[in-house]
Amino acid sequence: MKPNFLIKPFLILLSFLSIQSFSQSTTNEQIKRVKRAIFIFNIAEQAEFNDTNSNAEFIIGILGKDRTVIDLKSLSQKRQIKGKPVRVVNFSSIKDITDVDVIYANHNKNFDVTYILNKISGNNTLLITEDYPYSSSMINIVNVGNEFQYEINEAMMFRNNISAPVTLRKNAISSIVKWKQLFQNSENTLNKTKTQLSKTKDSIKLKDEEIQSQKQAIGTKDSQIKTQTKSLVNQKNKIEDLISLSEFQKKKYSEKLLIEKELDNRILKQIDSLNNQEEIIGISASKIRRQEVTLTQQQKEINDKELKVSTISEKLNTQRTINYLLFALVILALLFGAVLLKNYFATKRLNAILKQKNHTIYTQSATLTSKNKELEEFAYITSHDLKEPLATISGLIDLLKDDYKDKLDADAMMSMDFIDKSSTRMQTQIDDLLEYSKLGKSSERVDVNCNDLLDEITLDIGNAITRYNAKIIYHELPVVTASKVELRCVFQNLVNNAIKFKKAGVDPEVIIKHKVITHKTLKKPFRQFEVTDNGIGISENHKNKIFSIFQRLHSREEYEGSGIGLSFCKKIVESMGGEIWFESQLNKGTTFYFTVPM
Repeated sequence: MKPNFLIKPFLILLSFLSIQSFSQSTTNEQIKRVKRAIFIFNIAEQAEFNDTNSNAEFIIGILGKDRTVIDLKSLSQKRQIKGKPVRVVNFSSIKDITDVDVIYANHNKNFDVTYILNKISGNNTLLITEDYPYSSSMINIVNVGNEFQYEINEAMMFRNNISAPVTLRKNAISSIVKWKQLFQNSENTLNKTKTQLSKTKDSIKLKDEEIQSQKQAIGTKDSQIKTQTKSLVNQKNKIEDLISLSEFQKKKYSEKLLIEKELDNRILKQIDSLNNQEEIIGISASKIRRQEVTLTQQQKEINDKELKVSTISEKLNTQRTINYLLFALVILALLFGAVLLKNYFATKRLNAILKQKNHTIYTQSATLTSKNKELEEFAYITSHDLKEPLATISGLIDLLKDDYKDKLDADAMMSMDFIDKSSTRMQTQIDDLLEYSKLGKSSERVDVNCNDLLDEITLDIGNAITRYNAKIIYHELPVVTASKVELRCVFQNLVNNAIKFKKAGVDPEVIIKHKVITHKTLKKPFRQFEVTDNGIGISENHKNKIFSIFQRLHSREEYEGSGIGLSFCKKIVESMGGEIWFESQLNKGTTFYFTVPM
């Protein structure tokens, strides 16, 4: 029964020590929480909000499930901020934040500080964070031991219409150097703690050795108790032998009583000795248990200190990494500035060159415009001056043919006809040249429905279509902005050529299509038209002169015309800002392509 009696006080003592340790830890944590709440209240009270907020309450928001809500609510019942009662609001996520004066976020809740700043931008809200990276928030507080330090980002506060008074700025750690000094002091404290831990470990080692020696002593005592117990058993055996012998020898009753009395005395002495030994063992065991509890508590304290040392080391490593990143950012900023400076001077130099070239281009453009005007006037005047003698020649030929037809022989009359036809052909060429000089000058630009335009063209050339049994196929053509007269000239010339240059014995077929393309060089959208026929085709040798003015690939006896139609098309398309070209195979047909800007 006695060992159980000794164990119960030991268990009670162990429970008391555990409760006392837990109570002390809980008390420290409560003190830290209260200090945090007071810290937030003091910062909010000192910050100057430059808006005209007329709310009757001062609202503080807390992000995430944080016991700081309880502490702030408790403190808000006793204090006011800016002469207003304080209301504390809890938000589970950043998107839930509404109109508040202050928002608090702890880094261990894993909220993105950039996202928070974007959410409260322009709302005159002060952001107070804890344990976030340097200069990432408006006001960032850091727990160092049982105290709090803080940094201020005045530029970020100013962008949100908030300023920090002198009383708030003078106690702030406002540079990375001060943060380094703070963490250096923490590192020194950490080194001292490590030294103390080393001494404590040595003390624990000595106590372990003492416990081992005590355990050896207890083992020796246990061995002695076992020996005494064995001796007692032997004595009991002897007594039983004596009693047996007494019965067998029928000793006297008085002698038997004496023997029994002696044996009883011996047994009582042995029992007292055993009880004393058990009490000594119980006391020793209680001491050992108390020492084990003390060692366990010390080991727990060592583990806590090692954890704090590890946390501080991690923070120092993080700060070093931030310092390296800041240094790299400074280097990049310098490089970027150098590149910008170099680009500025290069741009300035190029602008000077461009200005000079623009002046040269302007001069050349003015000269070219003047010469073009002179050429146009020359072509117009020359054409008009040529038309008058041609008309005279044509009139004289008619008079000669009428007056002397009876006197001239057949050869002379044939010569007269040849001269008449040549003058007529020259008249036609002069008229075509005049029309060519006028192309591209039309300033009238209207929306032209290409389907309606081709309906008109096929109606005008209906006789040729019927005579050659031709098919003109087109549908779903777009509406384009252009000169209707000039665009009509392009389509009519291409369709007329497709019908005129047909293969013998084959009915001509003309297919007109459209699609939208992107110009490879200009990177702009164009409408591309395709006019495909099944005619005689064009030789590759004639590809370079097909669009030249008055160029003919066939004799007048084979095909009629002045040879200026495709020149008209080229000048009109290029005046609209497009291009014209063709692809062809002899005896298989030709496809003419031309583009119009959208």
